[in-house]
Amino acid sequence: MFFKKYIFGKSAVYYVETPVEGHENKTVIGLAVYPKNVKAEPEKLCLDSLVQVAFTGDEALIDYTLGVTMRNRSSTLLKVKKQTRRGNSVTTVLTDEFKNTYTHVLNYAPETGVFTTYVRYFNDSDAIRTLEMLSSFSLSGITSVKGGCRNTMGLSLSRMTSAWSRECRLKTEKFSDLGFDMSWARYGVKVEKFGQVGSMPNRGYYPFAAVGDEKFCLGVQIEAPYSWQIELYEEKESCALSGGLGDYESAHWRKEILPGESFESGKAFFTLQKDLTAVCNALVHEQERLLSVPASEEEMPVMYNEYCATWGNPTQELMLEMMDALKALPQVKYFVIDSGWYKPEDRGWCNAIGDWDINRKIFPDLSVISQKAKSMGMKAGIWYEFEVAGRDSKTFYQEDMLLHRDGHVLTSKNRRFLDLRTEEAERFLQEKLLKQLKVSGFEYIKIDYNDNIGTGCDSEDGASLGEGGRQVTEASLEWLEKLKEEIPALVIENCSSGGSRIEPRRMQMVSMCSFSDAHECPEIPLVAANVSRVIPARQEQIWAVLRGDERDSRTIYSLCAAMMGRICLSGDILKLSEEKFKLIQRGLDFYEKIKHIIRFGDIKRIDCNVEYYRNPKGRQVYVKEYEGKRLVIVHFLDDESEVKLSAKGYRLLASYTDLKYEMGEKLAISGEKFHAGAWLVEKEN
Repeated sequence: MFFKKYIFGKSAVYYVETPVEGHENKTVIGLAVYPKNVKAEPEKLCLDSLVQVAFTGDEALIDYTLGVTMRNRSSTLLKVKKQTRRGNSVTTVLTDEFKNTYTHVLNYAPETGVFTTYVRYFNDSDAIRTLEMLSSFSLSGITSVKGGCRNTMGLSLSRMTSAWSRECRLKTEKFSDLGFDMSWARYGVKVEKFGQVGSMPNRGYYPFAAVGDEKFCLGVQIEAPYSWQIELYEEKESCALSGGLGDYESAHWRKEILPGESFESGKAFFTLQKDLTAVCNALVHEQERLLSVPASEEEMPVMYNEYCATWGNPTQELMLEMMDALKALPQVKYFVIDSGWYKPEDRGWCNAIGDWDINRKIFPDLSVISQKAKSMGMKAGIWYEFEVAGRDSKTFYQEDMLLHRDGHVLTSKNRRFLDLRTEEAERFLQEKLLKQLKVSGFEYIKIDYNDNIGTGCDSEDGASLGEGGRQVTEASLEWLEKLKEEIPALVIENCSSGGSRIEPRRMQMVSMCSFSDAHECPEIPLVAANVSRVIPARQEQIWAVLRGDERDSRTIYSLCAAMMGRICLSGDILKLSEEKFKLIQRGLDFYEKIKHIIRFGDIKRIDCNVEYYRNPKGRQVYVKEYEGKRLVIVHFLDDESEVKLSAKGYRLLASYTDLKYEMGEKLAISGEKFHAGAWLVEKEN
């Protein structure tokens, strides 16, 4: 029996050869992770294959799984050919009798306690093999501490639901509520399979899952630029968690692999921690560790985006006036022109996207904006939605460079999608995107994407719809690399109806993302706190819309929400009084004091008792800590209750609020409807 155990930090990783019940002389190689102080007996572990793969024609190894899951098909019957450990990495090569070879890679980051894993398949046979599933990870043998490590009693599944302006809301369900109870005869499986189909990966759910009880929490997130799935699978005394690219049954993905060719899964990131909050912190710190961004991003500068002032009707004259007004706020280092700069005279901005012809009547010379920005020590930015074309554009009818499905142009209401695999689309974007950015001198691009291609698209080679969609998504990511290569200092913002394309792979390739399209609504702090669980705070760009006629408490409310990440100012910058500018300036001065906590700190508490976001009643407490300093942000929605937080051994350094509060052994804050505040405290020596 193959068995290996490796210790990484506080975790023990087990590779164990396990018999397949009901199949004589058939075994799989399983992967399990436990706290290193937990004694696990290899012969008693209930594991399935660490490589979850399916080919056309495979048999199901387990009863009642067809139509429910593609896990545990006959191709998972593998043997270890070779395994090596070098430092913090374990590489396992597995094969079968049909000359299929798999390289399973496991890397550990001691700085964060996070494992990264992926699988590379190689077809060493003489026949074409058609993949229908290849998961990025599979961890099995997951049991409850409460159940004596013999069953799943007491476990819960945590996920994050996502929708437009409702991104990454945490949902935790007990296994008992999910129906994850073993049958009396141990027959059958239970599967909770979730994910997303198409090109908006953070729609429905964010690609994250965590399983745990009061003693431990195992959490994972996956690279998921296109259709993805995660499966919680229970059979007999334990459960397994796996996921990756959406499979054939869920996302119409299959791919022919020719002899001598290979295919590699995306990466998965997992960690074993004491609780869910610690899991989220570790995964976010790992994303932060992998980031490579322009030097201008290191200081987390504040930005101003004019969208909530003009709502898609910017002009050159107005932009220059706004930039002059921003001299009163020296922390603002990015000025971004949003949608509408290309808008024809006789049509609206939304459906005219796609041609990217500058409207010379409203912008005689776009480079004037970037030149003025540089003279003010700022970077100028501009909005594009370059992967799509609107019905009022000429590009909408250029069918030779648009996506098709079953021979028909793929159309979603007023949008069609460029086939980024074509030479026509390549030439078009070289001229209308890359060259235009260079000529105009912009050093910031906001890349939006406001619809979804769904199941996928046609390919010249006759690939499945899902594979076609995956190819187009890869081409989209390649364009991010082209932009960075051609304009090295370029700051890239990832936006997609707000936060619909937040996922680890795309986020590693950009500077920031729009956290949401929640512009001015009261639930902004709730969405901002939710998103902060899954991406680095330095990448979470949060709207703070300013209005000249709003109460000071509303201004403070907006700025405090944006302090959970990157402040993106917008709104009536030309209508603010001198007193309002001073209030905003005080907020930005406070922000400078807390940036290191925002960027490097751990979330310690997100306590929100609001049930309905559109009719919010309650309050939210957000606490983050770093090196003895604590940031407390409190928002009262339709709530006037008092919040008391332990402050024993701490002293107050600074605050930004108009709420009444007292600082002693407790920080006692008196709530008022739609008021907020932020406090910076420090441990006393």
